[in-house]
Amino acid sequence: MKTLSKMTKFEAIVLLVLGLIMGTVFTFGVQYWNAPITQDKAQQVTATFSNAIERSGRGYVKEIIVRFEDHKQLYIDGSCVDDAVCYEISKITSGTVLKMMVHPNSNVILDMEIGKTKILNFDDSVQQLSSEGLGFMVLGVFCYSMAIMGAGHFILQKKR
Repeated sequence: MKTLSKMTKFEAIVLLVLGLIMGTVFTFGVQYWNAPITQDKAQQVTATFSNAIERSGRGYVKEIIVRFEDHKQLYIDGSCVDDAVCYEISKITSGTVLKMMVHPNSNVILDMEIGKTKILNFDDSVQQLSSEGLGFMVLGVFCYSMAIMGAGHFILQKKR
């Protein structure tokens, strides 16, 4: 990595701007979208299943996009997905009515059931999303430190 004195003005600006933007998204945005909530704060949704698309990368599920005939699409976060969830969702046929609890800030499904079959558990999903948020917080702090390096370049230049 370049030292502050060898950094170009453009590189310092990029570090400063991207560090601030990405740091803010990772520390505050993710905390908002994945904020722990109680069941009474979750949106109660009943919708007719159309299909589901699994988005994968490097051998794990990043998210499952769930589409409906009578509701906007919703998501299951990859941190809440395991083999059992994938299997149960693969068995759902078009036209099946699902009952769900959805995070109001992010359209993430926290609880899902078909009749008496529970596919996602609310408490487990909230816990998984909270744990995922800690990792993003660390990434946000790293991005802010890069912004400080970019700002440091300008401070050092003024002192010379």
